[in-house]
Amino acid sequence: MGGQSSTVRSFRIDKSLSEILNSEAERMGISVNAMINSVLKQYTEFTRFQSKLDMLVVNREVFKSLLCRLNDDDVYNFGLEMGKDIPNDTILFWKKDITFDGVLEYIEKIVCTYGYIGTYDELNTSEYKVIVIRHRLEGKGSKFLSGFFKSLLDQTLGIDAEIDITEYSVKIKISLSE
Repeated sequence: MGGQSSTVRSFRIDKSLSEILNSEAERMGISVNAMINSVLKQYTEFTRFQSKLDMLVVNREVFKSLLCRLNDDDVYNFGLEMGKDIPNDTILFWKKDITFDGVLEYIEKIVCTYGYIGTYDELNTSEYKVIVIRHRLEGKGSKFLSGFFKSLLDQTLGIDAEIDITEYSVKIKISLSE
């Protein structure tokens, strides 16, 4: 488990759940232990906070459809508005403090990994941190996300990041020398 120590736990589960876990782990090509660790990690990092953060799950097509009803400027401004207070409040509740690493963890875990917005990748140089998020929300989704991340980084860290978009990705370039 990535260099972390582990502990042994023993507990009973329903036979029907065990069968599902076995077949799902086999389908994924991992052990049941690895799958359970992944499920428990998601619970500890996200699910236990989900209702307290007033989050709900929305079908991707519903969200894309809502964005398509707005013009490009409205989509971007909607992103700016949504990135203004919600992430700050969420990070404060989740991490108890606003830090550079906490904000990036919010983007990676809450927005991408557990919010299923897209896949997160980053590159670190001595001058910049570059984050690329690949998504399936199409062009209006990129415009929304560019506004969201612009506002999020400004409101939480006072950073004016350089943000570039394509139809299916958002690239955030943060200067580390400021």
